[in-house]
Amino acid sequence: MNIRYLQDILSRIDEIKVIGKSATVDGVVCNVMGLIRHGMEMELLILQYDENFEQMIEESEEAEMSDAADVPESNRMLMRADRRNDAINSIFPVEKVFIGEGEFKVYVSESGQMSTENREDILLLVQFLNNGWQPNGIDYQNINTLFLTRAKLEGDYISIPDFDSSTEIRFVTGIRSVSHQVEKPVTLIVGGEYSDRLWFQDADTGEEHWAQINRVYLLDMWAEMEKTFSNPKIQEKMTSEEFTRAKSDFEKHFLEICPRGMYFPIVEYECEEDISLQFYSKAYLDSKPLHRGSSMGFIVAPDQSTGILGLKLKAAVIQEPVSPDTSSIEVELFQYIRTISGREIVLK
Repeated sequence: MNIRYLQDILSRIDEIKVIGKSATVDGVVCNVMGLIRHGMEMELLILQYDENFEQMIEESEEAEMSDAADVPESNRMLMRADRRNDAINSIFPVEKVFIGEGEFKVYVSESGQMSTENREDILLLVQFLNNGWQPNGIDYQNINTLFLTRAKLEGDYISIPDFDSSTEIRFVTGIRSVSHQVEKPVTLIVGGEYSDRLWFQDADTGEEHWAQINRVYLLDMWAEMEKTFSNPKIQEKMTSEEFTRAKSDFEKHFLEICPRGMYFPIVEYECEEDISLQFYSKAYLDSKPLHRGSSMGFIVAPDQSTGILGLKLKAAVIQEPVSPDTSSIEVELFQYIRTISGREIVLK
């Protein structure tokens, strides 16, 4: 590092205006630092602190210092840890910001964990402090436990609009998804009948939910991919060389996930409108994590739009290959994902 490097970082901000409004939303301290302008672009910066997340980090650090192995003993533990170490981001994603009478659309918002190792993060905080920013609610917290949200505003700006400390700030957030742990054992019968609802509880809150399985079947994903690559619309978007290369790359990577002749189980179900389900086999959850060079996500649409209860029919892909003669699978309803609608958050 040299002085020129620091000078380059500092020169990226042409104008800065402090807001400094702070509020607690969903148990998370949110401090709207202010606006910065670089060139004709303007960003709104928000720092957030989740106390529960800090406690989780401390527990993780203690575990790493113990005699326990660094690698989780099972996929179950790995996925539990991934979920547990997620911080709550109350003002994300941001779609619109109202500053007094001014309305600003957000064309992209991004959020990331701060770090004392990131010099740009530290210099950003110093610049705001030098301009009078008061870090209310987060002044004594470890910087590594803070999350910075950057909301990039649509339009070209030659200067930051005027406003005073009494100006109301209002956010309109977009749809977001939150995972909830369940871990309920379920026996899936391929081609079987499911007359009863499947009831399950949120492992953290005890809140009860239900799902109605319509059917379980096995899908030849290789045949489905052949259909996809046979689509003329896809072939029209690439040259023959690009198409051949794309298909070859896919086949190479997909072989690591699902060998030819093996199938993925599909669970079609109905449930509450704002939730979806994730199933994993018990064998997978209890096995040791293996490093894979490839990772793919698949979405399968049911043939019918509604199920036996007249509700929207949904499908969950169990991305674990099974033989085509598989008749039953011991799985767990491991998590459900709740979709949370956008809302307004006002800071006065």
